[in-house]
Amino acid sequence: MFVFAPSITFDASDPETTVAIGQLVAYLAIGLAAIVLLYYTSVYVRDVLAADVSEAQWYLFVGIGAAIVYAVAGIGTLLLEADWLSLFVEGAVLFFILFLALAIRAMYHAERTGRGRSQLLPAWADYAVIAIFIAAWWGTFLIGADWTRPVVAAGWILTSAWAVFYGVQTVRVHEGTTLAALTRHLLPAILCVAGVVFIDIVTGALAGYDALADAVWIVGTTLVAAFLFDTAVAIRQQGGELERLYDWTTWREQSLD
Repeated sequence: MFVFAPSITFDASDPETTVAIGQLVAYLAIGLAAIVLLYYTSVYVRDVLAADVSEAQWYLFVGIGAAIVYAVAGIGTLLLEADWLSLFVEGAVLFFILFLALAIRAMYHAERTGRGRSQLLPAWADYAVIAIFIAAWWGTFLIGADWTRPVVAAGWILTSAWAVFYGVQTVRVHEGTTLAALTRHLLPAILCVAGVVFIDIVTGALAGYDALADAVWIVGTTLVAAFLFDTAVAIRQQGGELERLYDWTTWREQSLD
């Protein structure tokens, strides 16, 4: 699932080569976008952000790091034709969507000093979603039966709905803050990954849809890269807005005399 490794022979007339090159470009795009996002996020947290969101910060870093691992392992799978690297690709997808969803949940629970916020869901419900998602995903490696594919699909749908639920609430309670802006940009990436995996599961259960799966994967992965890069740009703009408050080229010196 979610791993493609055709041999690249650079024969322009070979459809498999065209698909492989498209996949290579998609891997490069998502890897580059994730590196840029990780850099700007770390700079923003270190130099600009005043709120205490350490929990969300580390969840976000792990999720972005998973995107980098996904890209590196995917490129290695394509160029080296090393099947064992596909396991890292599979695991990276798990960590990417799960930890970004956890980061959004942690951003919702971030609050100003002295303010309390009730839990949207019982604590056991959050842990149950996480446990079901992990069990559904890794169950495919331990069992490997055909009936596990619908279970995996259900796990993805449940986790995606969970992320959307917390994403909407985060934007509602933190409107006008960096947390809301970050959530708006991250949520489409999660939904896009979930959609690609869901299409892959559906087409894998049907015969004759390999080309559709390849096309959806290339387009979907490229869109995820675009969303990650867009998030990095948004974070950079947030820092730039603060810097412009002290821009000597746009502020005139004022005097009370």
